[in-house]
Amino acid sequence: MTDPLAVWVGAIVTLGVFSYLARDNPFYRLIQQAAMGVVVGIQIVVTWKQVLQPMWLSPIQGALAGTRDWTGALWLLALVPGSLWYFQLSKKWFWVSTLVSGLFVGVAAGLAFKFRILLILPQIGASLKPLNPFAGPNGFTWEGFLDSSNNLLFLAALLTTLLYFFFSVKTENRWVRTPMRWGRLMIMVALGAMFGNTVMTRMSYLIERMQFLYEMWLRPLFPG
Repeated sequence: MTDPLAVWVGAIVTLGVFSYLARDNPFYRLIQQAAMGVVVGIQIVVTWKQVLQPMWLSPIQGALAGTRDWTGALWLLALVPGSLWYFQLSKKWFWVSTLVSGLFVGVAAGLAFKFRILLILPQIGASLKPLNPFAGPNGFTWEGFLDSSNNLLFLAALLTTLLYFFFSVKTENRWVRTPMRWGRLMIMVALGAMFGNTVMTRMSYLIERMQFLYEMWLRPLFPG
C-alpha cells in the first residue's frame, strides 16, 4: 500500500507543476529548483557509488593495503588532471584548466565519432533493400510485389531527402527541383510523425498524472 505521505507529496508536486499552465509563479519555481536539487544529489551519490568508489578509491586502498596489485596505486595520478579543473575558478589561471578540458573534449569527440560511424553504417546497409519482385524463391508473388513497392517508396524517399540537403548543384533545373520538393515533403511527413509521437507521449504522461490524482489522492479523501 502506498504511503499517504508519499501520495500527498506527489499530489502537491503535480499540482505545482500544473500551476504553470496558468502563469509562472513562485510555487512552480520552488518545485522546479527542488527537482533540480534532487537530480543533482542523486547524480552525486550514483557517481560516488558506481564510479569513484569502486573504480578509483577501492583500487588505491587495495594497493596501499597490499590486497590488490600495486598498479592500483597509479590511480592517484588521476588527481593531477582532476585538480586542473578547479583553475576555472581563477581568472588569472583559467588557461590551465583548458589543458584538461581540451583533452576531455578530444576524447569525447573521438568516442562520439566512433559511435556515429557504428550507428550510420548499419543504417546505410539496411537502406539497400531488394527492388525486384521476382527475386523471391517462389518467383513473382503479391507479397513480394508489395514488399518491393514498399522498398521502392522507401528508397525514393531516402534519395530525394538526401538530395534536398545537397547544396552543390543549381536548383533551377526542373529535373532537380522536382525531386527536391518531394524530399521536402518526405521531411515534413517524418517531422509530423515525430511530433505526433511526442504529443502522444506527453498525453500519456498527463493521463497517468490525472489518474494518480483521482485514484490515489482524491478518491480516498472522498470515498462516497
